[in-house]
Amino acid sequence: MGNRHLSSLQNALPGLSLPLAQERRRTPHLKQHHASQKRPICAEDIQTDLFSLPLLPPLRTHFLPEEIRLTRIPSLAATHTGKEGNFLYHITDAPVASALLQKGLPLNKHHPLMLTEQNGISAWLAKISEYIQGNASEKAVILRLRRAMVEDALEPDPDHTAEFASNCYLLSGNFNCTMT
Repeated sequence: MGNRHLSSLQNALPGLSLPLAQERRRTPHLKQHHASQKRPICAEDIQTDLFSLPLLPPLRTHFLPEEIRLTRIPSLAATHTGKEGNFLYHITDAPVASALLQKGLPLNKHHPLMLTEQNGISAWLAKISEYIQGNASEKAVILRLRRAMVEDALEPDPDHTAEFASNCYLLSGNFNCTMT
């Protein structure tokens, strides 16, 4: 109702310019001005077609036993061999070891497998003996794998490295992590 009153007042007094009436007069002019201006289309404004991009390779979920040369070894052989730097070791119980030998080693960032070098095996067996009653080395199974085959999927494990006084790693599949 206020707008009608102002427009009738403007009609009655044509020489009087009211601010609202001036804005109304400019509005159609501005709309025409914006409509007449065309925004130039540049290459950055065009969105790429996401379906035309190449597909990323699927994420790796495990290492096959054959490709990492996963083998079961006796505990005495593991602690007394001279091939130190070429292999990593994982210690577990017999049912888990047989599953790993059949299916391979899983890559899981939330629950990674721990691996150690040869000089960490005896400390790992000693830690297991705290939880397993009887002789831990009889119930524990030592799995050996080629270090070079899993190097890119390893993360350093500083906690177990300090505890075992040997380099320990987590097989997490974090392929962006660099080893030093």
